[in-house]
Amino acid sequence: MRRAVPPRCPIRIDDLTRLPLRSTFIEAATAAMETARAEGRAVSLIVMDVDHFKLVNDTYGHLQGDDVLVGVAELIRKNLRGSDVAARYAGDEFVALLPDTPADAAREVAERICAGIRGHTFFLRDRSGSVLVTSSMGVASFPEHAGDYDTLFAAADRALYQVKRQGRDGVAIASITDEAPTHLPLSIERFVGRVDELRAMVKLLEEAGEGHPKVVAVSGEAGVGKTTLIKQLEPEVRLRAGSLVTGRAHEADVQAPYAPWAEVIGAIRRLDIVPKHPWRELPRLVPALGADAPFEDSNVGSKYMLLEEIAEYVRLAARERTLVIVLDDMQWADSASWDTLEYLVPQLENERLLICLTIRAEETYGETLERRRRLSRNELFTEMTLSRLTRDELKQWVEAAFHRQDVGRELLSFLYRHTEGNPLFVVQVLRTLVDEGAVWYTGERWEWRAVSELRLPVGVSDLISRRLSRLSAEAQAILTTAAVIGREFDLDLAIEAGAGSEEELLDAVDEGIRASVLQATADRESDRYAFTHGKMAEVLRESVNPRRLRRMHERVAQALERRTPDAAAEIATHYDRGGNAEKAYNYAILAADQAKAVYAHTEGTEFLHIAERNAASPAHLADVRVRLAQIAEAMGQYVEAQELCDLAIDWFEGQGDRKRSLSLRVMRERLRGLLGQPARQTLDAAVALDAEAQRLGADAERVSLLKMISLSQWRLGDTQASERAAWEAVRLAEKVAEPALLGDSLMRLGVAIQPDQPTQSLEIQKRALALWESLGDRRGQARCHNNLGTVYVALGRWEEAKRHLTTAIAIGRTSGTPDLWGLAALNLGVVYLKGGDFDRARELFGESLALFAAAKNSERQLYALYNLAHLDRDRAEYNSAAELYDVTTSLAQRIGQSEVEIGATAGLGLSLLAQGKTAPAREKFEAADERMRSRRDWFQGRELVETLGVQVMASDGRTAEALSRFERALAMAEAADLYIAAWLTAACANALYEVAPDRVRQLAESYSGRVKGMGYSEIDRQLEELLART
Repeated sequence: MRRAVPPRCPIRIDDLTRLPLRSTFIEAATAAMETARAEGRAVSLIVMDVDHFKLVNDTYGHLQGDDVLVGVAELIRKNLRGSDVAARYAGDEFVALLPDTPADAAREVAERICAGIRGHTFFLRDRSGSVLVTSSMGVASFPEHAGDYDTLFAAADRALYQVKRQGRDGVAIASITDEAPTHLPLSIERFVGRVDELRAMVKLLEEAGEGHPKVVAVSGEAGVGKTTLIKQLEPEVRLRAGSLVTGRAHEADVQAPYAPWAEVIGAIRRLDIVPKHPWRELPRLVPALGADAPFEDSNVGSKYMLLEEIAEYVRLAARERTLVIVLDDMQWADSASWDTLEYLVPQLENERLLICLTIRAEETYGETLERRRRLSRNELFTEMTLSRLTRDELKQWVEAAFHRQDVGRELLSFLYRHTEGNPLFVVQVLRTLVDEGAVWYTGERWEWRAVSELRLPVGVSDLISRRLSRLSAEAQAILTTAAVIGREFDLDLAIEAGAGSEEELLDAVDEGIRASVLQATADRESDRYAFTHGKMAEVLRESVNPRRLRRMHERVAQALERRTPDAAAEIATHYDRGGNAEKAYNYAILAADQAKAVYAHTEGTEFLHIAERNAASPAHLADVRVRLAQIAEAMGQYVEAQELCDLAIDWFEGQGDRKRSLSLRVMRERLRGLLGQPARQTLDAAVALDAEAQRLGADAERVSLLKMISLSQWRLGDTQASERAAWEAVRLAEKVAEPALLGDSLMRLGVAIQPDQPTQSLEIQKRALALWESLGDRRGQARCHNNLGTVYVALGRWEEAKRHLTTAIAIGRTSGTPDLWGLAALNLGVVYLKGGDFDRARELFGESLALFAAAKNSERQLYALYNLAHLDRDRAEYNSAAELYDVTTSLAQRIGQSEVEIGATAGLGLSLLAQGKTAPAREKFEAADERMRSRRDWFQGRELVETLGVQVMASDGRTAEALSRFERALAMAEAADLYIAAWLTAACANALYEVAPDRVRQLAESYSGRVKGMGYSEIDRQLEELLART
């Protein structure tokens, strides 16, 4: 029977918590230990501390802090037995005595109390909302750890300190060998400094908690303390009843797409704050979500759906509580993870969400630099750059680590000279000095050798190597295998990979934690550990000779194959590094398919490159090249796609596979057209291939060829033939019954009939858009939105045009299709040009030209140059305009774009005439007019020829002829496009005003109000100036 131990003097009770006070507890504990010694029983002591309690008082006031202490005391009482004794020891520190209880049983009680405090909601007293707190606890037992009360308390207190060193919120049992310390542990884990930066982060957190979402990028060199700064935010988040989840990008040749977001979504799921819901796409990233609420099976899916579901999941979580998402080491993130971030941020409105990115400054270039630049345009975005510590900041931190002891100028100068204020380097230097006995604790104060006797390696890698060498040989070997797995590793996977037995692994992990080489991850439910810094794992891997390292990679791959066969990306990477070509090829193909399933083109390409270098036969290599070509075309990388087609065609033709060869040759001609092949050459090749497709009965290939024929005829100015081919493509696509082919054919038809039948074109494009939406195909949707935008421009419906084109740009960005992004930006630039916003138009034209140049899309570069020339002419920058028109004319001739060639020739003539160069302007008019004689239709660019003709004739004194030409042109323009008719009037007004002022004023009055209502402010301004003339 267990007996309660009555105190020998009156019980003193704490007025706030109604628990005994310290003196009463010590007397009870001493008596209980005497009884236990006499009866040979155990007594255990739990020492408890409320984590970051000062934050509660500082943030919410002391009365709220009192409420928390009362709640904690009640939770302690509920988890103890009648014979146990609890007390408030001091401030936020509590103790509990458990008679007749060994240490293991006491730990279970402590863990129960710890979990109760962690899960309890402490409501705010003066407003809505709540506070969450955690606790740290140390356990010691008599007689196992001590023979008297003071020693027992000291042992439990050291265990409590150990929990605090490892991140708080947990329980530890005192070590049997723990005695009174001969040295005080160096308190370097608790970073001191960055006060202004932390204050700024807390302010962002508070704003996010009030429903004003924020995004902050913390950048700086490796080891400068980016992750440490965000980690200091954890108690602030917990205090506000929020949650912090982390997703980390890893340094690797290739990695699974969306890996950081999969980690984030998985962590949110474990918080159980998002209602169960049948998700269509998310289970591709986090399979457990499919098990939670299965979705009815469907083949329909898209990258847009996946991005939308990720965004929706995060938004739902951030409505339940304040949520902080940390995306660590984003300089290594895959394109799909950046796409997700770019998709999510513009949708945030009133979610309680703070997104924190960490980025290594020295690796911020290329895609990372561009992505960060784009994010910075959003008003939610803030950037925080961490520099190295100043001497004063270093002094503050080091003296805190030495428990407020003055360390003197010489040691500080030594540390600053060797570390230059980089926090990671400071930690490694101090640990090395302590490990090697150059810094020690005497029992009263810290001492160290003379600075002149201290010797350190030059680089941080050498310093880390020196520290790692102090681990036992067994621990080094085991942790090297763990490092091959990655910065984070699973204990069971390391055992499976041959790192050692379970006992050996546990010993090595314990040794690594004691040496501050390893730390437990935040996931309490898993046996996962992480190296305290990526440099630790890197140095361990570099210490192994290449042959042994290959063997270790292969063993890790085999272990992953047995444990998680679906982790194709990781398995492929390890087999590739391990030199197993067959397995590397097979898993790389599987990883590429998995990347395709989540619409990650860039990552799929990387896996296919692994397959390419491990292909065992020409057939395997040809298959990989076809896959790479398809992805390259989808991403607008036309030169690379064509080269890959050439290689694959050679193989299939050599094998006599005529259908496969035909499909690839159709693809190659399409690519050649996109790269600027003359339209006549493309038309001839497409007609020949169509004849071959008819012989082979290849209807699907015929649809693609008919679209190509229609486009080529349209470029050559044969609009009727273009329409006929487009209609035939639609009819054949309906027969083939492939929705994607039908969608493409409808869009081609809509473009072909747009000049003459814009209203019907609109209906056809809307039909195509509905089809792409039913398929979930975001690329098709982007193309349709772009086409709809151009139709609305032709119809003069300004706002609808902007809406569709802006949507097309957004989809192009997030779907990884720069060609579509650039085309929509180009067309939106035209809208702003017509609206008189020249600066925005130039920005969009420049953006589109850069995208087309990167994709080597000559045709679309042509359109961008053409519109830049128009812009410079409208801004009266005639020299620049003339140069651009000249370049455009040459490129249009090479491509075979006759309409652009005619228009650019006329534009050059107008620019020359504006500079007083009448003779060369007349030559350009005659050349353009000669090219146009066979054209009886209105086309974009004809207005330039007609305007140049009117102005040249007027300058030659042929005013009646000029007026007659103007009237004929105006009649055609009015039937085609109101804007063009108004533009033609404004452009020809000065030349015609002397001969027909009343007619000019009548037209100006007619068009002025109408174009203004449509948003064409620049033309309206010109017409108003005309009307103001007397």
